[in-house]
Amino acid sequence: MALKYNANLEVQFSPDTLLGQVEKDTLEALKSTWTDARYETGQLILDAEEGSSDVLFLLEGSVRVANFSAKGREVSFTTLDEGNCFGEFAVIDGAPRSASVVALSDCRVARVSDTQFRGLLAAHSDMSFALMESLVIKLRELTRRVSDFTALKADDRIRLELIRLCEPHLKDDGTVLFAHPPTQSELAAFVFTNREAVARVIGRMKKDGVIERRGRGLYIPSFDKMRHYQKELEGS
Repeated sequence: MALKYNANLEVQFSPDTLLGQVEKDTLEALKSTWTDARYETGQLILDAEEGSSDVLFLLEGSVRVANFSAKGREVSFTTLDEGNCFGEFAVIDGAPRSASVVALSDCRVARVSDTQFRGLLAAHSDMSFALMESLVIKLRELTRRVSDFTALKADDRIRLELIRLCEPHLKDDGTVLFAHPPTQSELAAFVFTNREAVARVIGRMKKDGVIERRGRGLYIPSFDKMRHYQKELEGS
């Protein structure tokens, strides 16, 4: 996701993220406490096994929040873009980290200690409310995914997730060009299935003319057709 700037060349985070919701003085207070670092694509930013309880803010790039089984199988929980935070669970309840975070692209991440973060929450009510909203959004997303896993077959989950991923890239003419879609393995981890199932579903969608490959990207000739296609196949 490309960063947006205002007339004063200040970064403008999306209003549905924590950094996009706080007041300017709160953001300045937050900046005065953090240290930032850069991470390359694929690099581990936060390890579920580590003992720290810092809060991290994503300033540039995107990350995936996931866990790994004893056999190395990945289960992805969510992806986060600029302006979001992660690691806040450990600050709130004092428990160990619940997941690992991996860079999906080159990233810049700011780190704030748990003590400083609690102090900012106490001093700035707007930040407290922004954090609560961020937590509710994450909870709703996980609730939806658990419901999908319980109620839907793997093929339906794959197609629905592709629809959700493609929708932000919808153009006025009804087409979609998704330049950097997740890999088949990444999509499989996100919908709790295997890469072979994802390959099979995508292969069938290509054969049926619903999606096309454009280099690394996905091209959707008609997003309405894609949604109608899913409704016709749902539960089959």
